Amino acid sequence: MSESLLEVENLEVHFRLRRPHLFAPAPIVHAVDGLSFAVRRGTSFGIVGESGCGKSTTALAILRLVEPTGGSIRFDGIDVTALDADSLRKLRRRMQIIFQDPYSSLNPRDRVGDIVEQPLQLLTDMAPGARQARVEELFARVGLRPEQRALFPHQFSGGQRQRIGIARALAASPDLIVCDEPVSALDVAIQAQILNLLVRLQRELGLTYLFISHDLAVVQHICDEIAVMYLGKIVERAGRRGLYGNPLHPYTVALLSADPVKDPAKKNLRARIRLTGDAPSPLEPPAGCRFHTRCPYAEERCRTIVPELREAMPGHWVACHLVRIDGARAVGPSMWAPAPAIAAAALQSSGPAIRPSA
Repeated sequence: MSESLLEVENLEVHFRLRRPHLFAPAPIVHAVDGLSFAVRRGTSFGIVGESGCGKSTTALAILRLVEPTGGSIRFDGIDVTALDADSLRKLRRRMQIIFQDPYSSLNPRDRVGDIVEQPLQLLTDMAPGARQARVEELFARVGLRPEQRALFPHQFSGGQRQRIGIARALAASPDLIVCDEPVSALDVAIQAQILNLLVRLQRELGLTYLFISHDLAVVQHICDEIAVMYLGKIVERAGRRGLYGNPLHPYTVALLSADPVKDPAKKNLRARIRLTGDAPSPLEPPAGCRFHTRCPYAEERCRTIVPELREAMPGHWVACHLVRIDGARAVGPSMWAPAPAIAAAALQSSGPAIRPSA
């Protein structure tokens, strides 16, 4: 049995838009462009980045809810991209998703007990009595009362609705659960409850999570390995301690500098990096490094040569021409002493700051 449950190699998802006129070429949105990573069994793999970077599209493509344009997706040794409709339907029992919005992801006309039972009807051959017993067990597992099965979604709070969504994802006993920003629509107190529930379920059931989020604190709490995406590409990938303790890519450093510091005594010890300008359009991604239009350290080669995602340290991958090896330690450009003009550009207060957003 392979250590990796999910292996993604050179994944591409492009969307062709309507032609602006008869003789014009059809514009193409490069939503995901050449992603490669692996998720080990029983662990949580996180993907973070700005809105529009391709996080959710990646998750949907892995489940074949969006058709990939290129690359391969292997789930437990099975090539997901090569499956026909019947084979894919059988595999869906082992791959489930928790959606971002707990309000729109539940059918308002169905009772919640029926909503949780539907995967059992569609994906298993359980008898009606066994299905009812399974639904009751799932309600208890996610912290809901059995008698609440007869209620409708509008009779629950946002946190309770997300618990129903989790119960539905667990119904068919999957191996992999894709969590597409499952707590972003909830207030902070409820977020903590849902995250603790997900951690407990993973420990009890041996689940594997692909966790999509824009919240760095959430990802740090739940994920073992993290990939940072920018404009359809992974710019850095590392374990939790490596990414937060020694970020190498300038974009990762900018994201971390925007994360609020909880200890007032340490508030002034970390420089806030503000990046000017907006991210380029995925319709016309820039040549070379896609971050060079906003990077305060960009050189000429960054504008023309695409950096490869390389292993700068054991288990720590980065796509940046400027990362160097200093002894046994990788050093990113953000750790250098930049020239005054570059430092001023990196720290200036004008222009929009990078703030993780939904």
